[in-house]
Amino acid sequence: MQNVGSNPNKPKSGSKKISKWVLQGLFICFVIVLVVAVGTVGVGAGIVSAYAKDEKIRGEEDYQKELEGWSQTSYAYFRSPDGKKQPEKIGEMVSPEDRRLIRDLDEVSPYLVEAFLSVEDREFYQHKGINPQSLLRAAFQEFTGSEVSTGGSTITQQLVKRVLLTPKQTYERKALEIINAIRIEKFYSKEQIFVAYMNNVYFGVGAHNKHMYGVAAAARGLFNTDVKKLDLAQAAYIAGMVQRPNAYNPFEGEKQLKLGLERMKLVLDQMLVNKKITQQQYNEAIKFDIKGSLAKKSDFKNAFEKYPFIIRAVEREAAEILQEKDKGKNKKSLDEYRKQVNQGGLHIYTTIDEELYNKMNKSVEGLYFPSKKIRGKKRTEQIGAVLIENKTGAVLSFYAGTDFDKNQQDHAFVATNQPGSAMKPLLGYGPALNEGIISPDSTIIDEPIQKADGSGTYKNSGGKYKNGPVTATHALKYSYNIPAVKIFRKVGIERGFSYLEKMGMKHHPRDGEASVLGGLTNGYTVEQMTAAYAMIANQGKYNKPHLIEKIVDSQGNEIYNYHKENKPIQIFTPQTSYALTKMMEQVVRGGTGDVIGKATSGYNVAGKTGTTSNEWDLWFVGYTPEVSLGVWSGYDYNAKGSKYLAKNAWIKLFKAAAAANPKLIPRGSDYPNPGGGISTKCFECNRVKPDPEPQPGGNPGTNPGPNPGTNPNPNPWPNPGPNPGPNPPGGEGPNPPGDGDDGGGQNPPGGDEDNGGGGQNPPGGNDRDGRGGIFSSQ
Repeated sequence: MQNVGSNPNKPKSGSKKISKWVLQGLFICFVIVLVVAVGTVGVGAGIVSAYAKDEKIRGEEDYQKELEGWSQTSYAYFRSPDGKKQPEKIGEMVSPEDRRLIRDLDEVSPYLVEAFLSVEDREFYQHKGINPQSLLRAAFQEFTGSEVSTGGSTITQQLVKRVLLTPKQTYERKALEIINAIRIEKFYSKEQIFVAYMNNVYFGVGAHNKHMYGVAAAARGLFNTDVKKLDLAQAAYIAGMVQRPNAYNPFEGEKQLKLGLERMKLVLDQMLVNKKITQQQYNEAIKFDIKGSLAKKSDFKNAFEKYPFIIRAVEREAAEILQEKDKGKNKKSLDEYRKQVNQGGLHIYTTIDEELYNKMNKSVEGLYFPSKKIRGKKRTEQIGAVLIENKTGAVLSFYAGTDFDKNQQDHAFVATNQPGSAMKPLLGYGPALNEGIISPDSTIIDEPIQKADGSGTYKNSGGKYKNGPVTATHALKYSYNIPAVKIFRKVGIERGFSYLEKMGMKHHPRDGEASVLGGLTNGYTVEQMTAAYAMIANQGKYNKPHLIEKIVDSQGNEIYNYHKENKPIQIFTPQTSYALTKMMEQVVRGGTGDVIGKATSGYNVAGKTGTTSNEWDLWFVGYTPEVSLGVWSGYDYNAKGSKYLAKNAWIKLFKAAAAANPKLIPRGSDYPNPGGGISTKCFECNRVKPDPEPQPGGNPGTNPGPNPGTNPNPNPWPNPGPNPGPNPPGGEGPNPPGDGDDGGGQNPPGGDEDNGGGGQNPPGGNDRDGRGGIFSSQ
């Protein structure tokens, strides 16, 4: 009986799969027959020309360079203090022990050789680069939908895939793989090919938290032993990891260890079937305690441990740079570029200031980092911090985590978190000023307003409202939620996010109006947030944040220069940036960031606090005319963080940076006034007359004049007044009824239509293993 709604003329999905593999099978046969039968360079060139027009025909020198080129030491360097002296080395990208390459098969355990041959290519010494029978068998298995897949690639083909070609599965790539495998066999002996293969296989991250390339590195990183001394079971485990290194990595968890042991047994089964080991050897290997023989972190102590977060960050950014530069058809996986970074003889010059980095990292050692049991394990609260030079976008220093040995998560550049009210200047006030929607003294009514989907009302902290007019400056100073949402509605979601998009800050299609309160699907990194604030400090010019100034290859050729390949982008006008800065100076002068202002007396600091609902994520992003410093604090899982950790960390880090380089961060420097000002804009001035802006110890705020919206304000910049008096108990500035407190304007259950119920994002919203973002505002 035909199902309702089915189309009898529509081919079944299986027929599509069959036709696909019929075509691929015929294609492979075509290539094999032509290349093997004729075996000439001309035929190979013809096929390459037909199926990959941009691919050159490689000769022996090309293969030698590409197969043997990544065996030189790469170095990373600190920033030169004055730009003239030779910069100090951070160190080698990979330690000599982890960079070791085997030169011949005598340096390898014979068990490992036989394990690879048994599971990957048992006819390696008989074929000429490809195994037509294996290729056809693999195609047949795909054609029939067989659950058992033996694979069709020889060791030579795998070497070609790993080193020469992109991992993308296409007919073109398969043709190139076959042709290059046959050509390599003409230039190299079987042992040379096998050795090159063993040196280029990737095995994931070892006990020392470093990437493992090659069998020598795998033996050390997995079992802390020499590759020559591997036990049979250890050799079988390593050989079994090749196809899925992360899935079988024993350091990833018990599940991966179990899968790895199952794979090890399969390798041993093949070795027994191929009569490479005896039944007794097999039985002993099965009983071997792999888990007990695994390497421990304490086994590894070398120069890498001094700056592990720097090396990791440089490795990641350099690999991304090289991948971006290689825009051809043979663009490789990031792992291959990472290998080039580590072992390609590169000299990588960073923007990191050695003294700043050391003193800033040391400054937070005295902070109290609480721990609590989360998901059955004791977890320590973390901070992430980034210091950026405003005029260049250079990352001068950072803090990525409390203890690399215990937690390798990079909280400065990789982890994304909900920004809370730190988004208000970027999505709401900044764009609104830039679009002429508001001015610093515009009147906004702080009152209950309905959410876009009608599910409830937005609220300030504690559910209170001013229930009357406030200026835009006052609303930002005390981090009111209602004015921010009203402003963002006028700006528009698409227009607001267009400003962030220009700075490379992507957003999810589901992100709605609650985004201005920090309710995002994925969140942003500390580096991204800090760079955005540095743009405001830099008169609206955005510089892409970067750790790497330039890269020089082993021959002394400059292959990358940040300044030649990146230009500043004007995001806000200088007038908008200046007005926004003056508004955010008020945040640290009696507002939600008052404790920052008191601790940094003499410095013109502007910035914004950010706190999400339940206090899972806490921020302060602040800047002076010269530098911007962003700090996040929280746990890697959903848990309430310390109320004051982010602010206290910001103070310690800023003071350490200023003491380390007073010329970079001088006292008393001020933001250049671009002139022109911003005319008073009527936002809701026709509803009620605004209250004067409270200025502790100073004059009342600006007067919009008799005809707001048309007459320019004689003094368009808010008057900061002198520093306010002492804080009330708790270290925070004055907090009028209904204003944001340090917990920050919590959003009630029932979030808006684009941001999930209660403002909580769906699972998997960021790097916290399914932790979504719950927003509120402060």
